[in-house]
Amino acid sequence: MIKNVIFDLGGVLVDLNPGKVIRSLFSEEDAEFILKNIFFSEKWREVDRGTLTPDEAFHIYRNDLTPGAYEKVIDVIDNWNEHMPPFDDVYEIVRRVKASGAKIYLLSNVPPYIHKMIETVPALKLFDGFVASCDVKLLKPERGIYEHLLEKFNLKAEECFFIDDMSVNAEGARAVGMKAHHFANHDVEALENALRQYGVNI
Repeated sequence: MIKNVIFDLGGVLVDLNPGKVIRSLFSEEDAEFILKNIFFSEKWREVDRGTLTPDEAFHIYRNDLTPGAYEKVIDVIDNWNEHMPPFDDVYEIVRRVKASGAKIYLLSNVPPYIHKMIETVPALKLFDGFVASCDVKLLKPERGIYEHLLEKFNLKAEECFFIDDMSVNAEGARAVGMKAHHFANHDVEALENALRQYGVNI
């Protein structure tokens, strides 16, 4: 029986679209450089992991951008929470899951701006607990981050249903014994059906 539903953040609870955001804020040349070398870089994983600040990770690119652009992008990253609007339809699912009596948790690869989002994303106010990669220095799909969640909140893996927009992270959850759903293409109906399939009364 599923007693706990665990949500990812970006791409599930909120809209994560760095391409759209960065292209709207920077020149075409700067935007393409920022996306390739910052947002879609291996070093971004270390920012998510909490082992590097954005400035520590990307200061080598300071002189590769037009004047002022580097400082601007670091500020954008630090306040990225302002550029990820919540999904109203997923909030409704969260509300219904909570009303069903299940506990709800967050497990996300995310930099420290997550702590600002707790006050600005309505769904997060309903959550029973959070595990952010930046706080525990672990990343999905590493086994340790799922085990940390289970241990922190005294959960049994077989009683947990995990939702993520990346299939590799869903597989990571299954590897520790959770049920999991790949939330692909923002298919809310498929998510609702999967929750019901595993006995969540929404």
